[in-house]
Amino acid sequence: METKAPDYDAVYFDSNELLAHGWPDPSVQFLNFIYLCHRWGIEPFIPAPVLDETEAHWSRSVQAQASRLSAAKRDFERIVRPITAEVVATHSEVAELRTRYREFRDGVLHDFRIDIAPYPDRDAQYFFELATRYVMPFAKDGEGKGYQDSVILKSVLDHLESDDKLRGLLITRDEGLKQAELRQFLPQFDTSRLRFTALAEAFEDLVKYHIDQTVVQPWAEERENALAAVRAMEPALKEFLASHLSESMLRAGEFSAPATPVKLVSVDSVEVAYVDTPVPESDADANRDVRLSVTASAMCTALLRKDRFFYTALFGHTDESATEPASPPELAVGNASWNGGIRATARIRDRRFLDVVFESLASAEELRSSK
Repeated sequence: METKAPDYDAVYFDSNELLAHGWPDPSVQFLNFIYLCHRWGIEPFIPAPVLDETEAHWSRSVQAQASRLSAAKRDFERIVRPITAEVVATHSEVAELRTRYREFRDGVLHDFRIDIAPYPDRDAQYFFELATRYVMPFAKDGEGKGYQDSVILKSVLDHLESDDKLRGLLITRDEGLKQAELRQFLPQFDTSRLRFTALAEAFEDLVKYHIDQTVVQPWAEERENALAAVRAMEPALKEFLASHLSESMLRAGEFSAPATPVKLVSVDSVEVAYVDTPVPESDADANRDVRLSVTASAMCTALLRKDRFFYTALFGHTDESATEPASPPELAVGNASWNGGIRATARIRDRRFLDVVFESLASAEELRSSK
């Protein structure tokens, strides 16, 4: 079943998802998601307040570890008394580390083409009034809890409002943010233009769409084109089968009048039921050389030996005439059929199959495995 195209063309990231994925040294899943966004024309953005919040989180962690390092030095000196021990516990200045952090972060933004959605053009009074009215994501009786989320959300809404063609997806794990009252922030905003979800869900949906568009649908198109190309080659198929079929591969007669083909006279018609083609690789060159497996049947004319004593062999003698010497087998020209597979090669150009060459007959096991 065909998957739905993404209903957004701009994606924004909340702090909790960035930190969960190792920002500013993001996880493989995060980078794969960014790649797929660019692949399908979706612009990734990080709101400026999110960048500041994640930097502050990093800075607090660094300062806490630096304090623990100094405390560990003092504890060691205390434990070894009365022995004097030289303990060296140094680290780069936090200000220098912060500068290097920003350089690294800005490099990631540049390398993966992630833009920044600016701060909202609102003063503290605006957000204070929202907090006093408990407008989500401000929590009721939360003493201002939700302030950062509100600034982030307003940043996203203002960015979407600056381009009325954009539809956004905010990647967050914050349930309070997902329940935000968007029109309290922007009264005329079309709420269908912004959805909320977690990165894992957004990534899974985009991967399914990517595979459908780059593998499933192209493969279906190629199989359809391959079937049409092979069906258009009936004269070549007849010639190939006439030179490759043996009499033992043919079937003739009916249960009541069995017959054995002893010589193939002609291949009269060929019906191609199915052509199996290789699965195309995602984003690989569609123009390539491939092998095919063709499932087909044929109606033939053959010289047949009629098995006159079929019932005698099956049920035994029924009268005294059965003791008479057997007469020679009766030969006649009649119909025979074949069902099987053919291996072939072809060149694919713009999903069309060219230069199809039939190489050999395929075994029954090979046909069963390709179904």
